[in-house]
Amino acid sequence: MDDLDLGSLIPSLDSLLGWLDLVLRVAVMAGPLAMLGLGLFYFLAAPKEANWTAGYRFRYGMAKVQSWQFMQRLAGIVFSGAGLVLTVIMTICCAGFKQLPPMDMAMEAGKLILWELVILVVAKIGINVTVIALFDSEGNRRSDFRGMKI
Repeated sequence: MDDLDLGSLIPSLDSLLGWLDLVLRVAVMAGPLAMLGLGLFYFLAAPKEANWTAGYRFRYGMAKVQSWQFMQRLAGIVFSGAGLVLTVIMTICCAGFKQLPPMDMAMEAGKLILWELVILVVAKIGINVTVIALFDSEGNRRSDFRGMKI
């Protein structure tokens, strides 16, 4: 037991900091890539009828097939667009991580993730408000928007 050196079991600080950079980049890029993937799914492969397992779900858009399909297309366009723009922006922001000290790198990654969450919430609110404005709770198109092509 005297030959056991506990210090040799601890990884060197250089390897830990190298992993920190990778972990923070993955954490920052996960949100935009998930938004892009969900947006493409909603737009291209959403179920044709409302269900509680797959697709973008919101009460006003689930009552009839017309409102469901509109909501899926809208969610697909919004999430795909936001995911694509965020992916490009976050890739540019992550490129500067190497020059930062570890604590500043973590703080910057935290700020970027908060911005991603804010943009996600704004996108969801925008989709929901649009669906509420165009359809009533039974899924019927509101009379104000009957002549409008979507």
